[in-house]
Amino acid sequence: MKRLRGRFVKAPLLFLLVFMVFSLSLTRLPFYVSANDEASLAIGEADNALRQAFEAVLDAERAGANLSDLIVKLDEAGGLLAEAENAYRVGNFSEAISKADKCSMQADGVVGEALNLKGSALADAQKAVLQTLTFSWVGGAAFLAVLFLVWGWFKRVYAEKLMRMKPEVAVDAEA
Repeated sequence: MKRLRGRFVKAPLLFLLVFMVFSLSLTRLPFYVSANDEASLAIGEADNALRQAFEAVLDAERAGANLSDLIVKLDEAGGLLAEAENAYRVGNFSEAISKADKCSMQADGVVGEALNLKGSALADAQKAVLQTLTFSWVGGAAFLAVLFLVWGWFKRVYAEKLMRMKPEVAVDAEA
């Protein structure tokens, strides 16, 4: 009987313990982020934004866009990220967050401008290709027209020259 009573007491306690563990796992407990973690997160986001900006500028350069202004802005964003990292190492987390946010904003602006420049460069390249094709077709057609005119003129002049000639009779023809 003692064994049965021990089991009946342990089973509800075990059930209560398992129930409490599962109920705690289903509830949301507030987690507080320290300034150190927030600064690290902001710097990581700024680094990702700067990488995307570099990739966007590289794509725009491949498309043939003029990127002189964007390179300057990208360099400024890189400087802001470096300042944010330095402030983080020193322990000035509020300045690190501020610089990282400025870097992210500037990098996002660079991405937008790079996409616009890439689009306009691709449109200009497409326009240049269409102009080249148009001039090639028109030039080829003009060449053929001039060629037929010259051929017709040469044929007419040659035929008139043949008509004005008098046939000669050969006297010493050996048959």
